[in-house]
Amino acid sequence: MRKTIEPLLVGLGVFLILGAILLRFYAYPTVAVAPNDQQSVTSLEAKDATLFDAGTLETITTDLSVKNRTVGDVKASEKAPDNAVVWVSTTSIRSSDGVVRSRSVERAAFDEYTGEAVDCCGNFVEETDGEREEIKREGLVFKFPFATEKKTYMFWDGTLRDAVPAKYTGTDTVNGLDVYKFETDVPDTVVGTQDLPRSVLGLSGTGNITADSHYQDHATHYVDPPTGAVVNRVETLKNWFEADGEELITTEADLAYTKASVAATIDQVDTKGKLLNAIHGIVPIVAGVLGLILLVIGLVLTVRTRREQDEAPATERSKVSV
Repeated sequence: MRKTIEPLLVGLGVFLILGAILLRFYAYPTVAVAPNDQQSVTSLEAKDATLFDAGTLETITTDLSVKNRTVGDVKASEKAPDNAVVWVSTTSIRSSDGVVRSRSVERAAFDEYTGEAVDCCGNFVEETDGEREEIKREGLVFKFPFATEKKTYMFWDGTLRDAVPAKYTGTDTVNGLDVYKFETDVPDTVVGTQDLPRSVLGLSGTGNITADSHYQDHATHYVDPPTGAVVNRVETLKNWFEADGEELITTEADLAYTKASVAATIDQVDTKGKLLNAIHGIVPIVAGVLGLILLVIGLVLTVRTRREQDEAPATERSKVSV
């Protein structure tokens, strides 16, 4: 009987240990990657936002709808450096009267696991139709890393054209999903200048004046830790021009994902998050521990059997072996 049990225990133990190693060091890195064929649409909204209407040259109050469509550039990803993927994101902002107030396109390469920007593959930003500007990004671009940690990350800000600290500020739940909160904060910062008619700023006289372009933003990112996906973002932003003590607000809004967008994003990441948690955590640990126990028991029984065989009289060895 022992001749059957001992090798079975040893074999099963080795199998479980090898399985645990493969799950942790092969299966997990294979699954924990951003897809190169990404297809997603994220919607945000802002109620009673302040907006400068270029048509009437007046400041208006309106609801804003922000639509962001992100697609993976498969061909570019296949030519990209190892572990890099390329996504193209199109963002349009529409006011409640149906007018598209702005539209921009950006192409960004990033590490498929860490989410860090990669300088390759024709990265660009296009804020005016047909005018593409090459750009070198830093920090996280579209998402946080898989197995997101409770620490500060650097996150790319497209308006500032620089990476800013995304500070971990605690845990929360979004639609029943446990998430980490990260906050980014950009204080009042001059990001450029522009010549504007003096009358637009309420200044006396004729002609143009060079105004400073100001930008200010505070955002809270709600992140699914296993996948690094942002399932909601709540943001307060302000853009304005300032010259000779006069201020012209171009955009002031409190933005957040729509309820439908939050639910859709969570549906996409929840299953993958549970799978990643399993193969990165409890499953390989349990399999490894159980495999080690079975291996030890099998080896102990094997050694004991051999010892009994060695100590038994020759006439009794056949019985011990049965």
